[in-house]
Amino acid sequence: MQNLTHFDDPDRLDRRRVLRLIAGLSSGALLAGCGGGGAGGGDDPVASPPVAAPPGAAQPAPVASPAHPLNLPLTLAYLGGQYFSYAARGTSLPGVLTGGGASAVTGARRLDFSDSSVARLAADMADDKAAHITALRGQIGATAPAQPAIDLSASAGGPFSLAAQRAGIVSTGQSFDPYADETHFLIGALLLENAVAATYRRLLMVEQDAASGVIVAGHLADSIYHGGVIRALLADRAAATPDVDAMLTRIGTMLAALDGTAGSDQILPGGDANSSNLLDAEGRPIPFTRTDRQVLSALYLSSAGPGGFLPQGVPGIA
Repeated sequence: MQNLTHFDDPDRLDRRRVLRLIAGLSSGALLAGCGGGGAGGGDDPVASPPVAAPPGAAQPAPVASPAHPLNLPLTLAYLGGQYFSYAARGTSLPGVLTGGGASAVTGARRLDFSDSSVARLAADMADDKAAHITALRGQIGATAPAQPAIDLSASAGGPFSLAAQRAGIVSTGQSFDPYADETHFLIGALLLENAVAATYRRLLMVEQDAASGVIVAGHLADSIYHGGVIRALLADRAAATPDVDAMLTRIGTMLAALDGTAGSDQILPGGDANSSNLLDAEGRPIPFTRTDRQVLSALYLSSAGPGGFLPQGVPGIA
């Protein structure tokens, strides 16, 4: 696998070319509704981009309901978008994206990046999530739910810390701060992004509406790209630091226990020094396929009901 530690070279961070390659291997307009790829504009890699309002009622939209199948991806886009927006820029997503009556985001803050490549990645992912929200809200239509309550706090009782405690990364009652440095930030991103591609992969297999299918396919490609970059950057750190390697192994085991799948998610490390283990046990590219309930259990940090990153749950989903 190509070493991705030199993302400060702009040619190595050209996600447009990567996504065009993915599109060439997929059917139709695979990337419709995906982010534009830039991390802002001008010379500032994390400058806030202009944000358009989601399409209005004048555009054709399918019949929707509170249980629209794209409600969960929309909530995941809210969740990831807020994490990356706060980490990269110290600000929330614009209110025009999160809907009237949007609930609060708790505990998120800006990260003082020392690695410009990871800073650009965070800003790029914030922009992509904003574009995903626009596409999903436009496709769902007038019943698109507003952003639910989101907890991104780094306190000892916050979701990142609870996940780290459950995984055995920190002791009970200790905190895990995803805004402390780039490695902690990438681990936090992995916890959130683990759910996204799995959700889109399942929807791609069951969604019958053609317009929704185009969006799902495009966002799946985007989320696979994001997840691969996060995993590769973590693989570099794991190769250099045994403690990071151990943390990632424990996270994989913890996520598998939460979502009820058999065995580890095999997030990292590889089977030998030459592999980053980006395939599952059957040789298929990760992401795994997860049911909505499995995805929610991982985000709630419980199979009993809402909590964790989404303390009030997902609109329209029990």
